[in-house]
Amino acid sequence: MLITSVSVSAQKKTVYSQSFEVNKSTATLLNLENTTVAIEASTDGKVHFDYTIEFSQYSKKEMESFLNDIKIEAVQFENTVTLNASSFQNISKVAYQLDAPFGLTLEDTDFKFGKANDTIQRKSKDSLLQEIRGGEFKNLPFKNLKMLSENGEKKDIDFKRVKMYKSRFVIKLPAFVNVKIIGNQAQISFLDDVTNEISLNLKKGTLEGKYLSNNYNNFKVNDASFEFEGISGGNFSFDNVINGKIGSLQNVSINSEFSKIEIGEIQDKVSITDYNGEYWLYNWAKDFKRFDLFSEYTKLYFFYPETYDFSLSVIGNNTVNHFENMSITMQPTKSDEKFNMMERKAKGQGHFSGAINLDMVRGILYTANETFIKSK
Repeated sequence: MLITSVSVSAQKKTVYSQSFEVNKSTATLLNLENTTVAIEASTDGKVHFDYTIEFSQYSKKEMESFLNDIKIEAVQFENTVTLNASSFQNISKVAYQLDAPFGLTLEDTDFKFGKANDTIQRKSKDSLLQEIRGGEFKNLPFKNLKMLSENGEKKDIDFKRVKMYKSRFVIKLPAFVNVKIIGNQAQISFLDDVTNEISLNLKKGTLEGKYLSNNYNNFKVNDASFEFEGISGGNFSFDNVINGKIGSLQNVSINSEFSKIEIGEIQDKVSITDYNGEYWLYNWAKDFKRFDLFSEYTKLYFFYPETYDFSLSVIGNNTVNHFENMSITMQPTKSDEKFNMMERKAKGQGHFSGAINLDMVRGILYTANETFIKSK
């Protein structure tokens, strides 16, 4: 079902708007495909779906064609609210379309996308949170782009020739409803701290938000970007997560493969099982108590806990340990049994923060206080 309205402003269209009365027994199912949504907390105890798109430089016919590609319907049956939202083309938050036959270039020649660096420094939790919330170059500034003429000269963009749309699909959920999300090529943002019990399965797209807190959360994320300020409670499965950033972890179990994940701070009750991934463990809470990693073919960048006392045990085989930038290769035994590769006992002085247990097979372990020098 497609619902449209007359323009609210010059070219702003209401795609869908619907609300539902719910209670503590209500479940909410969100089926999302090629769709961008922002999930917020509902303040009136109802479930709300509000979807608008603002167009610039689109003709009436082009807008109608765009809106006709969107299919959206929400129904309530036996205390379950189900939303089905899809689009023929992938709809992002903001999109620009410009006819530039000779290409585009950057006006600011000092702008850099980043380059390979052989050193990796410890990031503070706050600096990683800043990256998650949106750093200086998280999105390329559109104003820095210039058009190229036929002879290669830079020209200012004529914004009368730029088509643009802004999509805003807001889903408001009360904290007491259970939520199930099935996403395919979807961009999902949690704009508030969330305490709902959530079951999520996302294939391709992006998933980002503030703080997730529920012991019964169950997330499966495949071929997608994942960024959260903090997570407390739940089980998380990552497969080929390409841009994993988590500000802090507490009471969480992670199973991952082929993923790259940075963690700003490890708190208590955290366990990670990984295959062929990369992890950056930057900081540790005062009382992380116990941390367990079980891995195979994993590359681990491990920064020691600061200030407080801790113990460290590394078992496994066939693992290269870059210890304080010195390389030591731990070869397998004939029977391929695991053995103690590295141990640091607690000093018994000051506050004891916890025990770190690493079980690594055929991996690479970097350990240092502040800076790693990557192996060649």
